[in-house]
Amino acid sequence: MWLRRVLMLLITVALLGLTVRIVGIQALLEGGRVVTPLTILASLGLGLLATAGQAMRFSLLLKQSGTHVTPRRALADCYSASLLNMILPGGLGGDMARVAAYRNSGPRRWLSPLTVVGAERLSATTLLFATATFTLLPVASRFAWIAAAVAAATCVLSILGMRGMAASTIGIVWLTAAVTIGSFLGLYLTAMAALGGPVIPALAVVGLAAMSIPLGVGGWGVREVSVSILAGSLASSVEWAVTSSTGYGLLATISTLPGAITLVVRLVGRRHYSGESPPRSHRSQAR
Repeated sequence: MWLRRVLMLLITVALLGLTVRIVGIQALLEGGRVVTPLTILASLGLGLLATAGQAMRFSLLLKQSGTHVTPRRALADCYSASLLNMILPGGLGGDMARVAAYRNSGPRRWLSPLTVVGAERLSATTLLFATATFTLLPVASRFAWIAAAVAAATCVLSILGMRGMAASTIGIVWLTAAVTIGSFLGLYLTAMAALGGPVIPALAVVGLAAMSIPLGVGGWGVREVSVSILAGSLASSVEWAVTSSTGYGLLATISTLPGAITLVVRLVGRRHYSGESPPRSHRSQAR
């Protein structure tokens, strides 16, 4: 496990080093200008919207597996997972923590929460890469077909994880996935506007798709390299692509900071808010 984490960290450092070699360190540092009181508020607000959508998907999918959680518990779990995904190498630490937390609450122990978390995360990934496909198709068809392949694969896995759910519930899952992706896109465009450069939605879509790949730490490095490669095709300078990517990375990190509160609450022994009982399954109870 530690070897994998070190490898992910080294990948991030190497990709950021490559970015600096391509555009210079100033393009990265310029992204720091994005942090202002107004953008912090925007980050927290859009982060709440994205996480609320994620929490609704998570609770609906858990319910399908026979496990019931309150909206507050689901929101806390998703905030904690988002922060851990952001700061731990590999981008999956928070998701695996959710799987571990619910390992005894479904009919198939570890497999039940793994299916739930997978369907929840991959539903949003599907919409993101589908958007990237249509964005890139007119300007970079080779990358568009790669995005389409990813979208198709994640869509199949998501649908498999939703088996047995009512059509209306499945619709809500996909709708909340769209809300989450829309919130991320809105935050990326906010970073662009705050930095005073051109607001290019296509560039934001590429950056979001790249950082959703579980490689490195918090999407850093892979996001910057990806937007720099495609900047010319998306009517952007390489410098602006990297600067706006760095700015978004900072705001995205800020948006997950409420997860620190939920993690601390868990660490000091409060397993649930306001005396909530453990999530109950029709077949078992989480311990």
